[in-house]
Amino acid sequence: MFNIQNAARTGAVLGMVAVCAFAQPVSAQTGAAPVTTADLAKLQDSIQAMRVLYEERINSLEQKITSLQQQNAQLARQQASAQTTPRAPTVGATAPAATANSATATVAATPVVGGRANASATPAATTVNPSVTAAAPGDRSPTGNTAASVPEAGRSPTQALGRGITLPKIGPITPEISLIIDGKYSAQSQNPESFPRGFVPAGGENIPRGFSLGETELALAGTVDNLFRAEARLVLAQNGQDFNVSLEEAFFETLGLPGGTKVKGGKFFSSVGYLNNKHPHEWDFVDLPLAYKAFFGGQLNNTGAQFSWVAPLDDLYLKLGGELGQGMSYPNGNNFNENRPRLGTIFAKLGGDIGTESSWLGGLSYVTSSTGNRARSSALNETDTFDFTGSTSVLLADFVYKWAPNGNASRQSFKLQGEAFWNTQQGSASITSPNPYASCEAPCLGNSYTNTQSGFYVQAIYQFMPNWRVGYRFDQLFGGNSSYGFSRDTLTGTVLEAYNPMRNTIMVDWANSEYSMFRLQVAQDTMYGPGKTNNQVFLQYIMSLGAHSSHRF
Repeated sequence: MFNIQNAARTGAVLGMVAVCAFAQPVSAQTGAAPVTTADLAKLQDSIQAMRVLYEERINSLEQKITSLQQQNAQLARQQASAQTTPRAPTVGATAPAATANSATATVAATPVVGGRANASATPAATTVNPSVTAAAPGDRSPTGNTAASVPEAGRSPTQALGRGITLPKIGPITPEISLIIDGKYSAQSQNPESFPRGFVPAGGENIPRGFSLGETELALAGTVDNLFRAEARLVLAQNGQDFNVSLEEAFFETLGLPGGTKVKGGKFFSSVGYLNNKHPHEWDFVDLPLAYKAFFGGQLNNTGAQFSWVAPLDDLYLKLGGELGQGMSYPNGNNFNENRPRLGTIFAKLGGDIGTESSWLGGLSYVTSSTGNRARSSALNETDTFDFTGSTSVLLADFVYKWAPNGNASRQSFKLQGEAFWNTQQGSASITSPNPYASCEAPCLGNSYTNTQSGFYVQAIYQFMPNWRVGYRFDQLFGGNSSYGFSRDTLTGTVLEAYNPMRNTIMVDWANSEYSMFRLQVAQDTMYGPGKTNNQVFLQYIMSLGAHSSHRF
């Protein structure tokens, strides 16, 4: 290895030899007096002084080199602990936007319009490492600069010092504050408050007729310090003529844990499936697929803890994780006041790039819950109730494929997405009714109850020009085999009658910028029973104020 000290010393010796060799020929050529012992002594003193000077300079350089090596080693350890996420699918993706509290300032080239890169800007390569969050084609994240780096999950916050040089940021960071306004107009041929045929209702999303507000969302998010990040979301939702304020999410997550691990705690959307942890303004359609409504009552949201791990792979993105929840929402019941959690999940996600133009992401998830006294009021008709006690499990499979020319979604992109659900319920049920059924007297208590049902959706979104997209979605549910402890014939004409509803949906949307979007959606579904086709027309607007993290892949 090259040593600056040895090199300097060698140079000094060679210099002294050169001086001695040069001194004698010069004196001979000029006819000067011979060199005396005193002259040689003076020359030796001069050489010694030069040697001392060189030694001092070399020692100073060694100290500086040692200090730089220590700083480099410290930076390498920080980078090693921060590299928790390998290369994830990237086509049509952008890194999170720079905000007032962004921890780094490495700015890239392509601005986003409505989640799509600005067509007027010079197209730039989009192969980045989005890790946990990355804007997908058609995603609309109210951000300013689309490719500015911010602290990601498992990554320590940094402060830019110069090109490629960062140091840990000290002290609290100002949080991001954003407001999302969602408004709708709907015209529906069937009463949206009716229950879907063949599936016991769980409440959840219900878009009323006429003008209404969807979810008005107020979010605060940011880095707490070098170890933690936090986020909270308040939602104002319309319920008939009333407006309810609820805490949708409030959680913390770790930064910079070794080995690609991360811990999250609080109230949050589960990471099972693909669409479950996305907020309404991130959806490609006005409403959720039917399977989410039937098996989760909307989206699976619980209070608990999550642990995840991202494998250190170069060409593939592999994430494994699990969650424990208290069980305070569907499919659990109302007896969650226990020391043990009543809901558990596990999930696995695998993805990668196909050349420079395509990316894919697939996943498998499993949800299990212990349910007690889960009341379904008016499940059979206006007077009857249905209560269930037992266990519920849901298996999910999801897949997403994205394409953009040369990996740049500024003008054109395509996304294919789908999820499949398998739902199983086992336990006992009770039916309370003022009118006895043929097979039992009211109330029917303690009957064995088994229910195996399934459903799926598939959708395609095509961005055919800047700011414009068109999409199609197909949903279907399968009533499956159910045993209520009595004859299903007695349920003819009730909500629990076996039925396989389906729905076809078409939408077109236009985004003036990443902050504003308008959408027209037309749908036709048969979820209310034979001969009860619901023709739907929706008009939606979404307005975004303030800084907002980029959307996930």
